[in-house]
Amino acid sequence: MNAPKQRVEAFFFTNKGGVRKNNEDGLIVPGTLISDLSMKIPESYNGEVTNAIFCVADGIGGEEKGEVASQIVLTHLRDHYSEITDEESFYSVVHAAKENLESYVEKNPDAKNLGCTLAGVIIREDKAHVFNIGDCRVYRINGKFFERITKDHSVVQHLLEEGVITEDEMRYHPRKNIVTSSISGDGIKDSIHIWFRTINLRDQDQFFICSDGIWECFSQDELEMILQKHPGYSFCEKILIASLARQSSDNVTAIFLSTTQS
Repeated sequence: MNAPKQRVEAFFFTNKGGVRKNNEDGLIVPGTLISDLSMKIPESYNGEVTNAIFCVADGIGGEEKGEVASQIVLTHLRDHYSEITDEESFYSVVHAAKENLESYVEKNPDAKNLGCTLAGVIIREDKAHVFNIGDCRVYRINGKFFERITKDHSVVQHLLEEGVITEDEMRYHPRKNIVTSSISGDGIKDSIHIWFRTINLRDQDQFFICSDGIWECFSQDELEMILQKHPGYSFCEKILIASLARQSSDNVTAIFLSTTQS
């Protein structure tokens, strides 16, 4: 029996944003890894897949080479994502990516503590493995509504769960950029905390994967309104244009993908 295939259409971009001098974000779609590049317009992917990864990464460390960390981690994920079948195997793959960062730091001591956060979706037959480490996010789109699937590893996520702040107040809180998990060359063996879930794909499921530069720039209501007025490629185009017009203080990266069972 042939494995179920998904027809996937994806639109994506990564850009340094309105303030930053360089882009520490990166992304993977099938056949493409983009790192340390600022895209002027979104690009697209269209294909039939039985096993494919869509992922964004946000480098941390600033002068400590966040863009290098994104590239090292994304390269490892691109080469090993097919080994991921559950939470345990996902942890093994990202822990090996961390070891690659540790090796880089050994050769480049000035890059100590370089690292990245990430989030993504692995489409495998009729299921989706959804994951994040840090505060990049994955939303599942139900009709016109964005449902945040992933759970941030951050100080403001903890404050949200304690009832101290609202979801929208996370975007403006002075501690919004403090993450409690990342893949880093910090020399600490068990410093990675992951969020991982496997879900059944529904026909015509849509997902939105983004770095924190996006969700800090747009409320969930705004994302829903923009998608309703500008579906498909236009959605990513409008998000990119608006984030630059709003002088987004962080790098901005997003993948919008739609699935249909072949």
